[in-house]
Amino acid sequence: MKMNFKAFALVLALGIIAGRAAAQEILTNFRTSTEQAPAQRSVGEARFLPFFDDFSQSTLYPDATKWTDNNVLVNDGFPICPTNRNAATFDVLDANGRVYDYAISNAFVAEYLTSARIRLDSIMEPEPRAITPADSVYLSFYYQPQGNGNAPEAQDSLVLQFGITTERQEFLYLNYQNYSIAEIFEQMQVDTLFPGDTIWAFDGCLPGLYVINTDTLTHIAQGQIAIPCDSVFTTVADTTWYHIWSVPGQTLATFLAENGGQYFKQVMIPIRDLKFFKDNFYFRFYNYASIVNASLPSNRSNEDNWNIDFVYLNINRSAYDIDYPMLTFSGQHPSFFNRYQSIPYRQYRVNPNSSIRENLSLDIANLDGVEHEANYYYSVQQIGGGQHYTRTLEPVTIQPYRTDGYLQCPEYGESPACPYVGELFALNMWYDSVSYQISHYLYDSTANPPLIDSMVYRMGMYNYYAYDDGIPELGYGVSNAGGKFAVRFDIADYDTIQGVQLLFNHTLNDANDKYFDIVVWKDENGKPGEEIYRLQNQHTQWQEQPYRFTYYKFNKTITTANTFYVGIEQSSNSLINIGLDTSIDNMGYNFVNTNGSWQPSSKHGSLMIRPVIGPSYYLGTEENGPSTGSVTFALYPNPASDILHLEGNFENGQLSIYDLTGRQVFQGEYQQEINVGNLNNGMYFIHIITAEGHVISQKFIIEK
Repeated sequence: MKMNFKAFALVLALGIIAGRAAAQEILTNFRTSTEQAPAQRSVGEARFLPFFDDFSQSTLYPDATKWTDNNVLVNDGFPICPTNRNAATFDVLDANGRVYDYAISNAFVAEYLTSARIRLDSIMEPEPRAITPADSVYLSFYYQPQGNGNAPEAQDSLVLQFGITTERQEFLYLNYQNYSIAEIFEQMQVDTLFPGDTIWAFDGCLPGLYVINTDTLTHIAQGQIAIPCDSVFTTVADTTWYHIWSVPGQTLATFLAENGGQYFKQVMIPIRDLKFFKDNFYFRFYNYASIVNASLPSNRSNEDNWNIDFVYLNINRSAYDIDYPMLTFSGQHPSFFNRYQSIPYRQYRVNPNSSIRENLSLDIANLDGVEHEANYYYSVQQIGGGQHYTRTLEPVTIQPYRTDGYLQCPEYGESPACPYVGELFALNMWYDSVSYQISHYLYDSTANPPLIDSMVYRMGMYNYYAYDDGIPELGYGVSNAGGKFAVRFDIADYDTIQGVQLLFNHTLNDANDKYFDIVVWKDENGKPGEEIYRLQNQHTQWQEQPYRFTYYKFNKTITTANTFYVGIEQSSNSLINIGLDTSIDNMGYNFVNTNGSWQPSSKHGSLMIRPVIGPSYYLGTEENGPSTGSVTFALYPNPASDILHLEGNFENGQLSIYDLTGRQVFQGEYQQEINVGNLNNGMYFIHIITAEGHVISQKFIIEK
């Protein structure tokens, strides 16, 4: 309760302060987000319209300049066929992948995605003016239940609310000043203080504050007395939320049947109520979720996934405003490898031709309502090495996505949807590992303004095999003690196995913290055969960051060749809940044994088991899977004519500029000012490779 200290005296009794100083395969679900959104927030700086986020530039967490909380995950694994690259996924796990401790089997509010404060009262361009309902304001977004994760039940739902925020002052604490007894005697013009005497605040303090003395004090007394001097308040914001829209949970199959086969559904929300046309407008999404009942504690993991994409709020829209002038990459970035997402560099060198696929696979969409003539190329740049090449394709006509879907591959030859791999990766016998920056570009320079998109990522070959992309959409295990499951790996030459990386999912109260054995088997007619190694009595371990594997080092080196299997034998009937990447299906290499004989797995996906190969047990840098932090930079002016300014601290980073054809026009160390006066008018890409190896890019225009 707030108190007015000008009207009410504060009575404190203070004395002297002296010297003060049934056997089956089972799937569950996994994800990570951050802690719950706070009930109160500071108002912060407001954003003017338009508000837009397609999440394509975010890494793991939502853009903090657009959203006030980090409860949801931004990723490309959970959504299936998103509008463009990445979506925001709702689930029931916190920042470290732990199930919220308040999760129950009945529907509960799990996660929020709350916008920054929006000025819905006015716009500033081309001239400042007020916004009214006559400006036809719409909020639109796309959503998808389940995706590659778990389907929300009918009792669950996805909800949209609008909010109006008001500010108020809230008392935090009293600020005290210490005064010596001599100073107090001088101020009060007395030489003795008795118990019960009032000592009023002085020396510029807030009037009306005082303390009650509890001791007899004379001029010979030593020490200090703390007297309240001022009250400290903070500004907090209370938001009134209004229900606008919601949809009950359903499976993806039912959703597709009801949505004409479209994987995402667009929702158009008009804003007409005058109470929302304020300078303190917010909107937020949240999900009701539920976990399985307590009879299966080790199954109580992630549940009820929803994906949100392409959130757009602006004036001068209508219910038919469903086309956007964008050419875009969608889905996940393509792997250059035939079968794996990552392979050891030594094994690649033995047989590079069989390791690399012939064509890449890309999802490309034209979100506009008319066709576009699109140009495409990709480049491969070895980091710290000499290999660099660019593959440029002939322009191709891309029809609108809403009528024709993604760009299709031709019956013969290549297209931007399936370009050939231009070269094998370089062979260097002196290297233990290599890493490459892969950059894909798509553009129509004849459009006004030009339409352009890029997809930049790193791909490395270190010392482990990986079928998965680093994102576990579900969890896997078997339901009987002694049950086993394994993954097949084929190597090109004799090598050693030093250990294995495993990724486990949290369950409520970590009920899957059980013991197990890690086992390596030889091949026997396409199935696990003779056991060649067993690491006994291991237990489930998690990392306190999302998407981080735990390394289990073998106590001796295992030598193998050709084909081997790595897997787990459970010690209990509880589900062990190891990660399963369902966005990449390698079911044909997964095997299960629950009754004494090995059988192919019946569950689609890639088990997150990564054997570490080579003469040492060092672990390579993680390449696949999202980064745990967003690395961004700003540039201005854009368009530029002579000097381009960069904002960002990338000391010891490398900087490159490319034109629309992929030709490199500048390369050097990172600098915050670049002279671009010698460049011709047009669109350019600027790339920065940070000292930590992050790859970030922006586009800019030269206009003179």
